[in-house]
Amino acid sequence: MTGNLDESRRKAREAYDRGSYDMAQKLYQPLAESGDADSQYYLGETLLLRAYDHVNAVAWWRKAADQGHAGAQSNLGYMLISGLGVAQDNAEAIRLFRLAAQKGYAEAQYNLGAMYDLGMSIRQDRKEAADWFAKAAEHGSAPAKAILAYMYAHGEGVPRDIGKAKKLYVEAAEAGEIHAQFNLGVMYENGDGVARDYSEALFWYQQAAELGHPEAQFCAATMYEEGLGVGRNMETAAKLYEMASRSGSPEAWTCLGALYAKGEGVQQDFAQAARLFLGAARDGHARAQNNLGTLYDQGLGVEQDDRQAAQWFRAAAEQGHPAAQFNLAQLLRKGLGVEQDLIAAYAWSTLAADGGNQGGMFLRNCMNELMTRDDLDKAKKLTKELREKIRAMKGDSSAMNGSGANPD
Repeated sequence: MTGNLDESRRKAREAYDRGSYDMAQKLYQPLAESGDADSQYYLGETLLLRAYDHVNAVAWWRKAADQGHAGAQSNLGYMLISGLGVAQDNAEAIRLFRLAAQKGYAEAQYNLGAMYDLGMSIRQDRKEAADWFAKAAEHGSAPAKAILAYMYAHGEGVPRDIGKAKKLYVEAAEAGEIHAQFNLGVMYENGDGVARDYSEALFWYQQAAELGHPEAQFCAATMYEEGLGVGRNMETAAKLYEMASRSGSPEAWTCLGALYAKGEGVQQDFAQAARLFLGAARDGHARAQNNLGTLYDQGLGVEQDDRQAAQWFRAAAEQGHPAAQFNLAQLLRKGLGVEQDLIAAYAWSTLAADGGNQGGMFLRNCMNELMTRDDLDKAKKLTKELREKIRAMKGDSSAMNGSGANPD
């Protein structure tokens, strides 16, 4: 009898492994109905893969879980958290994860660690989370290795240990874990606990980029644009920025827009640059706002419009963008798109100069010679007010640099 059961399981598993889910369901169904927990587990998997049948998958996993099947307990726990095919019940999910985790089931150990890490229906405890991630990592879980590496890198729940972080990142990255590949790239690019190595950073960024990691696509694009760890290649940079932009990244839109504006790596197209800058500008990206203002100022890809230019320069200037502060000061000085205001022009040119903008320094020095003492006092008072406003808005973070009235 046992031999027949083993043979039936073998045939069903072969069908499952080769993706013949109709056949696998047909073979697993009688085995599951006979009460075989392993077949109940795989029947649930088959129903989910074949027809996204969450309800019946949950029903079979529940039967297997009641018999102590660790995989079914873990899967059922996940469905209970997600509310797929069953009413959401985090407390019951935790109970099931714990049962499976105590049997050494890596996926459940990872999920239980995540519950402690996030404090989901349980007291947040980073140390407990790290303990469960470590158990899952010992059982070969690449996602557990990746998150445990992050915890060691940042001293969360465990003492900071860059050596352990790197070891775990490498193991997870070599297993194809996308977040580990990206974070390993960051370590090598920044020289954080390892010797800075742009070539190695680019290698890992590209691994993650090929798997669809938007930040890795963006970082790899930047390295190709700047020639870090590789010969400068604007065509490859443009392709990678394009990939990253599909995730809705304002930074990727801005960088790709700049390439279209300059005609680097792509055919020059100011209208396309304007469209990309607009998406990022509406999302509050200061560089994109300044660049869009520049296109309106010069009538490139859009109808020339001083009012629109001033609007976008102001939006970026108020975020501390030095080039935008200079550009806004120029419009205020000339009264283009805004009412002429020499006091405000002086204030914004001073802030631009503070950020290292050469044009701002020159304009401020010129205006020093033209303004009365009274107006200079008013301008300096306004400068202080604007500086404090920007500092408060940015949380005292450093200003973004920029130096020209061209898309940067």
